[in-house]
Amino acid sequence: MKTNAKIFSLTLIGLVFTAMVFAFSQTSGRVFAQTPYQTPTPNEQGSIIYIVQAGEWCSTIQERTGVPISEIIRLNNLTEACSIYEGQQLVLARVEVTPLPPTPTATIPPELITPTLTPMPGLARICVVLFHDMNGNGMRNPGEDFLYGGEVSVNDRSGTVSLTGTTVAGDPEQVTPLCFNDIPVGSYNISIAIPDDFNPTTVTNYPLEVRAGEEATIDFGGQLATPPDSEVVSDTAARVPVLAIVGGIILLAGIGLGVYMLRSNKAD
Repeated sequence: MKTNAKIFSLTLIGLVFTAMVFAFSQTSGRVFAQTPYQTPTPNEQGSIIYIVQAGEWCSTIQERTGVPISEIIRLNNLTEACSIYEGQQLVLARVEVTPLPPTPTATIPPELITPTLTPMPGLARICVVLFHDMNGNGMRNPGEDFLYGGEVSVNDRSGTVSLTGTTVAGDPEQVTPLCFNDIPVGSYNISIAIPDDFNPTTVTNYPLEVRAGEEATIDFGGQLATPPDSEVVSDTAARVPVLAIVGGIILLAGIGLGVYMLRSNKAD
C-alpha cells in the first residue's frame, strides 16, 4: 500500500510539474511572441524612437531590437536599473539625416506673367530755352547763347495747371534755363512770345506729354530782326555816290560854259 501511495504521489507531482511547465511556456509565448521588430524611420532630428509596450523591460527590448541595455541607458539618460514604463518613448539610435532637396517651383513662361510697373514719383520737370538762332536754321548750335525776354506759358489741356515765366540769357554752359518743377503728369501746351526785336525761327507752340519722373527741355529759336530804318539808310548811302558824280558833272559843265562865254566876250 505504501508503495502504491508513493507511486501515486510521484505521479501526481509529475503531472503538476508538467502542468506548470506547460503553463509557463504558454505565458512566455504570450509575452515574447510579439510582432517582429522593424527599425522605425528616423524622425526629423535623426532619432530612432521605440515605444515601450506592456510588460517589457530593458532586457526584452534588447532582445527585440539588438540594442544593448547600456546603450538604451546612455541615449535616454536612465538609471543603472534601466527603469522604464509602458508608452515611454525610448531613443534607440541617432543617425545623420540628409535634408531633402527643396520642391522645385514651377516656372511660369514669361509671356504669361503680367508685369508690375515700378511706382515712380508722380511729378516731372519742364525747362524752356530761347536761343539766339544767328544762322536761322531752327536748331541750337555751339556759340548760340540763351536770350532774355521770351514770355513762356505752360498750360495743361484740362485747365488745372497754368504757369508763366521769362527766359534767361547767357552761356548755356554757365546759366540754368527757365524750369518749372513739380509738374503733374498729363498733356501740356508750351508756348512762347518772342521779344519784339527778334523773329521766331521755330514753332512758338509745342505740345508735350508729361510722364512721371521725367525732365523735358524745349528749345525755341529767335533771330535778330532788321531795323526798319536800316533799309532807308542803306538806300541813301547807296545813292550818295551817284548824286556826287552827277553834281560833279553839272559843276564841270557850268565851269566849262563860263570859260567859253568869257573867251567869246574877249574875242568881240
